[in-house]
Amino acid sequence: MIVNQNQKSLVARLKDFSRTAQRYLASLAAGRKGLAGIAGASFLETTIIPIPIELVIAPVMAASRARGFIVATVTLAGSVIGAFGLYVLAWALFDDLAQPLIDLTGGQAQFDDLEAKFETGGFWLVFLISIAPVPMQIAALAAGAASYPVWLFLIAIIVSRALRYYGLWLLVLGFGVGIARIFEGKKPKIHSESSR
Repeated sequence: MIVNQNQKSLVARLKDFSRTAQRYLASLAAGRKGLAGIAGASFLETTIIPIPIELVIAPVMAASRARGFIVATVTLAGSVIGAFGLYVLAWALFDDLAQPLIDLTGGQAQFDDLEAKFETGGFWLVFLISIAPVPMQIAALAAGAASYPVWLFLIAIIVSRALRYYGLWLLVLGFGVGIARIFEGKKPKIHSESSR
């Protein structure tokens, strides 16, 4: 009997926490500071933190679906700025700054392989790496180090990341919180939600 009361109390606290978190995420998506934070997180995800930004933006989009387009746009801007920064870093200061970053991540073999692939299909390489939920730091550094044309690099990043972030927004519009739950590593609930 005591165990059941403790379990009920824990469930009630989790529900309260969930409602509080949902309100916080909605206010984050609605405010200008929240959007700047999302842009900053996207920039960091593209440059130094290899954790998919979808873990952050999917719940924010679900909390405020009407602002999902703006969240996707801000995320795209942060990601493109971060990728361009890494490109310029590798292009201008490869030996001084980019090579130590590659050594730090232990990605020299991957970097050498990517640099060789830029000779034959750089655009599609950047596009595929950028659209996949994998860290793209090595691709941006390889493109800059190989002096791959910056305009092709930017087109590949913009198109692929736009597909990724706006696609997520469309999934959230269609399926709601269930998509956010998948990004949180949980099973989606199979019931209809009230529209927001």
